[in-house]
Amino acid sequence: MTKISDKRGVQQFLHQAKSYGLKKIIVSPGSRNAPLSISFSQSSELECIVIPDERAAAFYALGMAEQLNEPVAVVCTSGSAVLNYAPGVAEAFYRCIPLVIISADRPVQWIDQGDGQTIRQVGALSNHILAETSLLEAPESNAEVKFNRTEIQRVFTACLGAQKGPIHINFPFNEPLYGTIESSNLEANQLAIELIEHESRLLDEHELEEIKQVWSTTKKKMIICGQLEYQPQLQHFLSELSADSSVAILVENTSNLAHRRFIHCIDRTLNSISENQLDDQFQPELLISIGGAVISKRIKSFLRKSRKLTHWKVGYEFPEMDTYQHLKKSYQLEPSTFFRQLNTTQPNVNISRYGEQWKQLDYLIQDKHAAYFESAPYGDLSVFQYLMDIIPNDSFLHMANSSVVRYCQLFDGLASLRYFCNRGTSGIDGSTSTAIGAAMAKPDKLHTFISGDISFFYDSNALWNKRLPNNIKIVVINNGGGGIFKIIPGPDTSEELDEFFVAKQNYSVEHLCKAFGVNYLSAKSIAEIEQQIASFYSQQSNNQPVLMEVFTPHDENDKQLKEYFEKIRLEKGKVKLFE
Repeated sequence: MTKISDKRGVQQFLHQAKSYGLKKIIVSPGSRNAPLSISFSQSSELECIVIPDERAAAFYALGMAEQLNEPVAVVCTSGSAVLNYAPGVAEAFYRCIPLVIISADRPVQWIDQGDGQTIRQVGALSNHILAETSLLEAPESNAEVKFNRTEIQRVFTACLGAQKGPIHINFPFNEPLYGTIESSNLEANQLAIELIEHESRLLDEHELEEIKQVWSTTKKKMIICGQLEYQPQLQHFLSELSADSSVAILVENTSNLAHRRFIHCIDRTLNSISENQLDDQFQPELLISIGGAVISKRIKSFLRKSRKLTHWKVGYEFPEMDTYQHLKKSYQLEPSTFFRQLNTTQPNVNISRYGEQWKQLDYLIQDKHAAYFESAPYGDLSVFQYLMDIIPNDSFLHMANSSVVRYCQLFDGLASLRYFCNRGTSGIDGSTSTAIGAAMAKPDKLHTFISGDISFFYDSNALWNKRLPNNIKIVVINNGGGGIFKIIPGPDTSEELDEFFVAKQNYSVEHLCKAFGVNYLSAKSIAEIEQQIASFYSQQSNNQPVLMEVFTPHDENDKQLKEYFEKIRLEKGKVKLFE
């Protein structure tokens, strides 16, 4: 017989939360959250994973929720613990990922009274959540029971709506905290109100006629695809649309869209277009954007400078977000539905060669790109070129932020891979935890995670988990600091570059691996990587993950990248990197 907390509010929450699809709980140890931890861990329908560091725990849950497309909860004790969830919550908010924050709290009468581990927890995360509530630990009257039930319904409805996202449930608890009862003794009247799912809306006849009129008379049409989960239907409809020579479809690998007629490497392509050409030949008249964050700063700048641009945004997420400063229409429906209806009502018109011009340019640069690597010097860029070529098919690639995700955008996305990165806030905190959480959620898939050294050190507590999965392979590019600041304009001209921006260092992650029982490999050349890659991707005898630390020359990487952009340019001009 299983046990559950004797607090009726916890009993009520547990039963309702299960009905909303909550199956996985990340718990950080503490005392005030004992009623929750005991109840969750005793339930045969829930999987509980212990992650001591709350900041890492939030990102673990985010990675799992992203892969499973279902709510995943994190549970912490009272006090400053909940504040450590903030980076992961902000990322989930801007990525529309259903993260459920459950914080134990002290009784309200003890807040601001000098009691230990007691802070103002209500509203602590309010800037980056869709809904929040504070529940009663011991509802007695029918009105109190109904209050908890209605509040749980309200926040989960927000979490799982058309625009998903994080919610915060605060639970003040009085002592004693560890009392339990047999779960069979519970009253069977605590189920949730049923959520009725509605089908994705369709464009009505008026909207379709308006879209058809604009589409059929516009010569320069661009579709730009931000971060998306893999969607075969969307891939199909866009590939059909790409046959229209007046349409240019720009994607990044985080869009998980790949087709021979798409433009996959935006920065690489824009680097080779002169300012005059940008304005005269390549600036679109109609822009349709889908998905989340776009990595390329340069495409944003390019489109924002347009003198005459009509922008339509398609999707439920942040319909008012005006990234390109020309937003005219925001269609709140699934992108696959939008393009299916567009394809059905409007055949390819081919009224210009605008899309063909983009793709022809892309083909020319691909040739120069390949030629450069025939004799490329050893450094970050050549390491990425090698890695992007050997990652096994039908696997998942997780990219840390800053220079890693930007380097990866210089190589064509592959339909055989799935790409992931925390681009909601683009922070370096939590990249490792997110990738490991994803690997735990999808144990049947091979996961490769590539990180820079600073990002990896920042999130080293991601390894503080005795259930680390062995289906994740970690590559740390150790170039002696934050290499991004030697690349982007501004910091590279400062006398304080190495100390205050790059944070130059000469540490290795080897001893972190030893501390946490992670298999460690190292390399200082492509030849050394190649010699160990079979071992890197093999199953390890101790059933632990493996990490390869790749050392690259700190003082050469930025020079090599600048040389690369010069070599692949089709015309002379000033090189602007990662803008």
